Amino acid sequence: MNKKIIIAIDGNAASGKGTLAKKIAESFDYAYLDTGKLYRASALLIRENNIKYRDINEVSNFIKNYNFSNFDFNNIKLKSDNIGKLASLISGYKELREILLVYQREFATKLNNKKSGVILDGRDIGTIVLPEANIKFFITASIAIRAERRWKELLSLGQSTIKRHVEKDIRDRDNRDTKRKYSPLIPSKDAILIDTTNLDANEVFLLAKKHILEYLD
Repeated sequence: MNKKIIIAIDGNAASGKGTLAKKIAESFDYAYLDTGKLYRASALLIRENNIKYRDINEVSNFIKNYNFSNFDFNNIKLKSDNIGKLASLISGYKELREILLVYQREFATKLNNKKSGVILDGRDIGTIVLPEANIKFFITASIAIRAERRWKELLSLGQSTIKRHVEKDIRDRDNRDTKRKYSPLIPSKDAILIDTTNLDANEVFLLAKKHILEYLD
């Protein structure tokens, strides 16, 4: 099993794609990039530096000159609901997506040559970022289940919130992600669809692992 493999994982908010990506990366010792954190990091940076988020040029110019190798992607602030909402808003900017696209592709093709595999998860990995990925997964789940998961996550972070508000936020995010003009959230034609509504994290991992092992065989 010495094949080099690139895996693209896309899906809705709170569908379980991040959990799956982490489990695959840990199990196979692959490099992993949560591309959503790039947009959350961008949102946090422009907020903390008083950048007007509605000014596309101001946002793009600031992020273009920022070195993400200096950023702490474990910053707890990235998980806040407010940063998530702002990230969802600015992710529709074509200029910002093009800037972050360069980093994502370099991560997959140049920065991790010592690893036998690379995983990126996000919204447009299989369609735009890495259309030539060896395996593409598209992860989804019912809105009710995804809202429940996100609500529990926010509570675990000490963020008081109401479940129906979380569900509305997820519906709004789905709407923005799927209907944005640039790089909308859609499954690529060759993506493997996994509905996690009635599956736990380990069951999802085993399904994905089967496909990976078949490729590596």
